[in-house]
Amino acid sequence: MVDYIIKPVATEKTMLHVEKENKLTFIVHKKSTKADIKKEVEERFSVKVESVNMLITKSGKKAVVKLSTEYSADDIAGRIGIF
Repeated sequence: MVDYIIKPVATEKTMLHVEKENKLTFIVHKKSTKADIKKEVEERFSVKVESVNMLITKSGKKAVVKLSTEYSADDIAGRIGIF
């Protein structure tokens, strides 16, 4: 299995997404697709993903992952060391 997620993004904006919108942001591999990211997040963190949005920036490709309402992005962020 290829690891598509490279690292989480921890900025003020992404922290607001975690707290208010139940979203996590990751830097991902440039060849990854939304389906790849959804599958990896669900398997790695044992959560249900509602949607994935992708952004291409100068620094690479980002994925904004919205978790289902029964899961908390705060808990996942704490587990992966963002907080």
